[in-house]
Amino acid sequence: MTARGRRYQQGMRVPAIARWTGEAPLPMRVTRRWLAGLGGEGLGYEGELPTDRHRGLLWERVAEAEGEGRVQIGLVHGPRQRRAMNHRLCQVCFARAAPAGEPLLFLVAGTRPITTGDRLTSPPIHAECAEDAVRDCPDLADVYSAALVQRASSWGVAGLAYQPATLKPRPSRHRTGLTLLPYYAPAADLRWILAVREAVTVHGCTPVRLEDLASEPQTAGGRLSPDPPPRLRGGWRVPAPPHRHRCRRPRPAGC
Repeated sequence: MTARGRRYQQGMRVPAIARWTGEAPLPMRVTRRWLAGLGGEGLGYEGELPTDRHRGLLWERVAEAEGEGRVQIGLVHGPRQRRAMNHRLCQVCFARAAPAGEPLLFLVAGTRPITTGDRLTSPPIHAECAEDAVRDCPDLADVYSAALVQRASSWGVAGLAYQPATLKPRPSRHRTGLTLLPYYAPAADLRWILAVREAVTVHGCTPVRLEDLASEPQTAGGRLSPDPPPRLRGGWRVPAPPHRHRCRRPRPAGC
């Protein structure tokens, strides 16, 4: 995987995992079909292709046309998000998020710190790219949490859980409208999920401030140099609370 060239729209940097207007979900009719790998009847597409599944689960089919039309800030392109998660790529520039053996930087909106065991659907990010994200993304503009993570493990998917009887999505209590489902869930549940995002669990989390990372030694692509640990204002770095950041740019709908 190689880094994308920088793209901007109305002065805002465009993340690689963002969906463009030329990448709308393709109109697919769901149906019931026998899923030998999951041991029973489950969700499928009429005219299903092998590329519609990953690890046996059905995924939302979307066009691959990055750069066509206008970017839709707030909408995630599922296949690119999955590649970023599986290959540990930066969600903004799509280059490797960190060299092998080095910690990954994760960034999420909200006041809750990132802690061991958390399930995340937001891919890792370079420190430099994270600065652009908090400047341009409305969800991150007011408050965000960042952490260096020693290990991110494949966990499951976020998607639409369908009712077998009606072939309609079940309601979700999550603010995204998606249901989180681990790969180790019962096959009876996995058969009826339409995945739209990959999810990982994170381990060995150290909360950080992005402004502190900006002053640390870095390698190419904004990746952190692991040695030595930074000395900040007379002391070693300590866990940071969620950071509040005021965005000075006009805020588009969603991020």
